Amino acid sequence: MNRLLISYALSQIDEDLVAEAMGSRSRASERKHHMNQASEGRTLRLSRRIAVLALAACLLLALSITAYAAGWFGLRELFANDNRGEMSEEAAELIVAQDATIEGKAFRAQLLESYCDESSVLVTVSIKANEGYLLAPTDEEPTSPLRTIGLEGEGTLADYAAREGKSLLFVGASLDREELGLTSSGQRFVSVSPQEMTILIEAARGAKATAVDACTCTVYALAWSSEEQSADPAVEKRTLSVSLHEGRSALIGQYAAADLSAVPGIRLGELTLTNTPLGISLRLEFTVTDKEAAEQLLTVRLGGVEFYGNGRIDLDNGLAEFHQGRGEISKSPLLQFLDWDKNTVAEVMFEKIP
Repeated sequence: MNRLLISYALSQIDEDLVAEAMGSRSRASERKHHMNQASEGRTLRLSRRIAVLALAACLLLALSITAYAAGWFGLRELFANDNRGEMSEEAAELIVAQDATIEGKAFRAQLLESYCDESSVLVTVSIKANEGYLLAPTDEEPTSPLRTIGLEGEGTLADYAAREGKSLLFVGASLDREELGLTSSGQRFVSVSPQEMTILIEAARGAKATAVDACTCTVYALAWSSEEQSADPAVEKRTLSVSLHEGRSALIGQYAAADLSAVPGIRLGELTLTNTPLGISLRLEFTVTDKEAAEQLLTVRLGGVEFYGNGRIDLDNGLAEFHQGRGEISKSPLLQFLDWDKNTVAEVMFEKIP
C-alpha cells in the first residue's frame, strides 16, 4: 500500500494527493514512504534526519499493536504501557465519554472517549466492518501475517480473506491538525475480532495551540478485493465531531540558560516547564545561527525526567517540545543535547527566571 495512509495520519498531507497515490498502485506493490517534506537535492544528512524522524514516529505511535480483547478497551487502558505506566487519576477524571456514530459504505464508526490538555489529545474510536469485509490496520499490507489482526496460524491477510470470501478493509483515523494546533499524531490499533477494531489516536499540540472544546475526527478506509487482488482507488473518509474538556496545566517555571551559545548551531532562549495531567511538558525556544550545525541535533534530554509522549526539535520555528514526562525536576534543570549518533554535544544548566 506504500503506507501512505500512515503519512496521512501522522502529518495530515493533502487528502486528494493521498487518494490519487493510493489509487495508482496495488496494495501489494513495493513499499515506500512518500513524505511531502522530501525534495530532490536534499543532503544525505537531511535525508537521514527525515528518515529517522519518520521511523521514530511510526515506532512510537503508528505501529499496529493488535490483540483479541475479552471486552471493550477504554482510553485509560489503551494509554497505559510498561514504559510510561498507567494514566494518572487526575488525567482519567478528564476523560469525556462520546457517542457520535457514522455509517460508511463498508464500516460503522463510533467515538468512544476523548482526553485533552494543552499538550496532548487522545481519542478512541470503534470500527465495525459491514458484511463482506475484514478489518486491518492502515499500516499493514495484504501480505502481512495473520498476527497483525490478532489471529493465530500461517498465511497472510490476503490468504485469510480469500478463504473467507471477503474483502480486506484497511482503516485508520486522524484528528484535524489546524483545529487542535497539532505537531504530530499517530495511532494504536487493537483488533477485537476480524470485523471489529478499536483505534487510539494520540496527538501532540504545539506551543501556539489555543483552547478548544471540540474537534473533528476523520475515519478513512481503503478496500482491497481478495478476488481481484487489487485495491479500490478511492479512499473513503467520514468525519465525526469530538467534544473535549481541556484539562488545566500548572507552570513549573521559566528558565534561562547559563551559556546561551553552548550548543553548536543555535542560540538558546527561554525554557518553559509545565505540569499537565499527563506529566511534564518541556518547551525550549532557540534561534538557529548555523543551520548545518543545528541539523546535527537529534533530541534533548532533561535531567531526572523521562519523556514518553511526542517530542521534536523544530529548526524552522526555533522550538523544541517534549511531553508526558515522568520524574523530578531539579532547582537548576540540566539539558543534554544529543546528535544523530546519540553523542552528547552539549550540557547546559538553566536557572529559574524570577
